[in-house]
Amino acid sequence: MTSRHRELAKELTPILQKSDLKEIDTFFNFTLWFARRYAATYEMDGTIYLVLDNSLIQAFKHRASNAKRATHALAYTVFCRFVQNWSDRESHLAISPMAVYEHLGRRIPKSEREVNDTLIDLQHLLHGTCLRVAMLGFETSKDLFNKLKNIAEDEQYLTQLVKDIDKSNWEVDLSAPLGVKIPMSVAWRALPEQLPLRYFDDWYVHFVLSARIERHIIAQCRDAEIKPIGSGRLATTLADLNTFSRNGLLKGLGDIDMLQICDISRQFSEAPGYVLSGQTLDRDLADALSQRHVFHIHSGFKGGDPQREERIKEMVSLMLGKPFAEEERRGKRIQEQLIDFAETLADICKTATGKLTEN
Repeated sequence: MTSRHRELAKELTPILQKSDLKEIDTFFNFTLWFARRYAATYEMDGTIYLVLDNSLIQAFKHRASNAKRATHALAYTVFCRFVQNWSDRESHLAISPMAVYEHLGRRIPKSEREVNDTLIDLQHLLHGTCLRVAMLGFETSKDLFNKLKNIAEDEQYLTQLVKDIDKSNWEVDLSAPLGVKIPMSVAWRALPEQLPLRYFDDWYVHFVLSARIERHIIAQCRDAEIKPIGSGRLATTLADLNTFSRNGLLKGLGDIDMLQICDISRQFSEAPGYVLSGQTLDRDLADALSQRHVFHIHSGFKGGDPQREERIKEMVSLMLGKPFAEEERRGKRIQEQLIDFAETLADICKTATGKLTEN
């Protein structure tokens, strides 16, 4: 047994011995769920930033008073031990302005001092993870204060826009000269070309709201001759992201924030030199993020291209080569570490449950 195994057992065993079997099972499954998602992110190159959403922050915030959240917070803390002691990649936690806004109860703070106090509070909440907490998209309390104001303005606009979408009639004629119109295409064009947004990314908001409109179009189609074609699982997931709470607040803005920050497909294409990985307890959001965890390499040529021969060689090389070889090597390396961590964690949990059954 190595030192990292002994240290994890020493830290975990006293806690698990105070837990029941269901809590231990939940803890084990969530810890490995986070670790497996990290392993997928590890395939990308560069420093990894684990971008926390509100569900995880709330778990740490209320762990002393809520047993379920305490289990979730423990799972994420132990996952961070995996990041520290089993991964060789520089990795940090990261907080976005939207996460701060939700932590504040979705309100604008009274002053820059309150903003600064909130950041100190978040650092304190996450201290037990032993990972450095980076600030994402802002450098000073003043920067963050302005971003929070922008979020509040966007929230007001988007809340009304979603209400208007939901009460509109979407019984659209989908017939076309050849075949039928695609509901997602109709939905995208139904939105204003440019949304007056100050914080959220226009394209991702269009993406999410178009999925919502697409659902309305398909549900309200009355033409028996037409079978509307949905755009797939991701659109179905996105359509569920924005619902309203009992007090009329638009839920899901944090999900849009995570999508626009942590879209792996976009990051792979742009190669920024670091990786922003979404961290959440929300299964639907995690599913949406995983569906955007796609690597794309494009190659091709057009007639008349002066570099036609070079393009053809490039395409043939892509077809015959291994364009994701480096990602595969990184994936294999972290998978070996993940197996070792999983076996260690399983042994610790078995020991704890064995002592529970003895008692």
